[in-house]
Amino acid sequence: MNRQIQGWCCRRLRYLLPVLKNWINANGKIAATWKNSKDAPWCNNERSSLSVFAGSVWRAGGFAFEEYSDEKRSILRKSSRLSKPYQGRVDFYFKFSGKEFIAEVKQVWSGYTVSRVNPCPRLDRALKSARRDIRKSLPYGQHRLAFLFAMPYFQKRAKDSVSERVEMWIKAIRDLDYDALAWVFPSDTRHLSDGEYYYPGVALAIKEVKR
Repeated sequence: MNRQIQGWCCRRLRYLLPVLKNWINANGKIAATWKNSKDAPWCNNERSSLSVFAGSVWRAGGFAFEEYSDEKRSILRKSSRLSKPYQGRVDFYFKFSGKEFIAEVKQVWSGYTVSRVNPCPRLDRALKSARRDIRKSLPYGQHRLAFLFAMPYFQKRAKDSVSERVEMWIKAIRDLDYDALAWVFPSDTRHLSDGEYYYPGVALAIKEVKR
């Protein structure tokens, strides 16, 4: 029987570890509940993935709010200066452990049937995009975070080696520029498939933006 592959690595933001552990557990429980439905939160859009993290904040004693309007400033291309404030959308706000956070969220698929392909360049571009977006938000004392939900997928011919390839993918993405990283590949979704690919689980990379 497959075991759940899970873990975390906090270079910084260690105070988010209770939330990350809840997020891992929540995805495992959802996978067990949905094991006959051939679906999982990470198989949908970023809002679906983010909702699991938001629930994990609540379960850890914090609170969270998704998709709201707030002041932003664009980064001008020629001067790299900030524009005048305008009304824009922020993906996520949460408060935990006495600290407030705002975040922009990206979600990316990562093909890894051929293990010699480095997944990091594609994921790094998406994480940098989230960092650019959150820089547009005025912090008001909040910590600004870039979130990246990354999901590896594998062709059906890799059926007998999915677990091994998942472990290799996790090892590869630990080279990303993140402050916190967590991953979960439940046993119940090891061979979750739409008929063409396997979608066994998800990783979350978080990077704080200071400037």
